[in-house]
Order: sequence, then structure tokens, then C-alpha cells
Amino acid sequence: MEYTKFGETSLEKSTKDSQVAREIVSEVLNFGVSQQQILRVAYLLSLELENKDAMINISSCIKEYLESLGESSKKSIIET
Repeated sequence: MEYTKFGETSLEKSTKDSQVAREIVSEVLNFGVSQQQILRVAYLLSLELENKDAMINISSCIKEYLESLGESSKKSIIET
């Protein structure tokens, strides 16, 4: 018996989304970024979240780590 598949299941979509995210991370790491740069990228990406609560919680958490690395005296264009 043959069947025709329309669309994709939520598990298939989630798996594809995870794979794309891993590929993006791999590309960023191919640049040879430092730990501080990884935190900065994560912080800037957190500011792009649509969920306001998630954006606030995640960005403030990452910001604490950036500040511990001496980034508190430096303000980015986005933060001013």
C-alpha cells in the first residue's frame, strides 16, 4: 500500500531546525572566535527573540558573564 506524505511532522521540523542551528554554530566557530565573542554573539542573538520574557532573562544572564569579563565599561551601539 502506498501513501502520499503532505508536509512534515513536528518532530521532523524540530530535527531540521536543530540541524540548521548546529550548522550556524559550526560556521561561527569556523571563524576562530574567542569565548568573549561567543558570549557577545549569544547576547546579540538573545536581543532578537520575540518572546519578551525570554529575551530579558537570557540577555541579562549573558550580560552578567560579559560584565565579569570586563565588558561592563564598553557599551555597544545597540545598548546606547
